[in-house]
Amino acid sequence: MRQTSPNGHPVFPDMGRPRMAKANARIPDIDWMTRVGAAIAASIRTVGWSSKEAAANVGVDDAEFGKWLSGTRRPQMDRLFAVEALRQPLVIALAGLAHDVEIVTEIRIKKAVNA
Repeated sequence: MRQTSPNGHPVFPDMGRPRMAKANARIPDIDWMTRVGAAIAASIRTVGWSSKEAAANVGVDDAEFGKWLSGTRRPQMDRLFAVEALRQPLVIALAGLAHDVEIVTEIRIKKAVNA
């Protein structure tokens, strides 16, 4: 026999307390952030800047830039790529983080043909 409530609605078996769905939020890999920070540091060394000069050129304060270098805060890549002097060294340094990438430096000199 089916149970009904006093107001005539069917009563369903106790399903327990409803639970919230959990999001699968990915925790950032701290080691990876440290490696990206090291790549940024290598690129500013290539340019010949101190971290203070790099922070000024990127347009952030020294403390924020230091957090990018240490890997404690995710860097703003758009700001880094906006600085033309950092683009090429940064791309090379980031490519070096990939295990299946070979970085080759090639110098080509175009000689003018004597007429």
